[in-house]
Amino acid sequence: MMSLIDLDDDQRWVPTHVNVTVLRARGLRTKGKHGSRYLYTIIQVGKEKYTTGLVEKAEVPMWNEECCFELLPGILEEGGRIAYPPGSGDLVLTVMHRVLIGLDVFLGQTIIPLDQIFHDGVCPRDE
Repeated sequence: MMSLIDLDDDQRWVPTHVNVTVLRARGLRTKGKHGSRYLYTIIQVGKEKYTTGLVEKAEVPMWNEECCFELLPGILEEGGRIAYPPGSGDLVLTVMHRVLIGLDVFLGQTIIPLDQIFHDGVCPRDE
């Protein structure tokens, strides 16, 4: 099987969008009074953001929400990142705890470099 990268330049297919599905979060600390949790995830690519709905009082919060982001032209190409500000080609997932008074609490974050995923031909999945 031939990799997408091995094709001639005039035949290479490069995605213009990325679809993201947030399934669940695991291993989170308990927050709030009496161990209650009110959690959501912020999904970001470049300057675009999507926020999942709020999941209440779940040991393993499940969202199963999908969103789509348009990619900057050439961001997945070899060396394409240098034409854009740092982080423009990263998928950033941030889990937050919603509080009623004050600022929401950061619980965790993961950053996935989309150009590396594209070039490696590997999609990170739940194991």
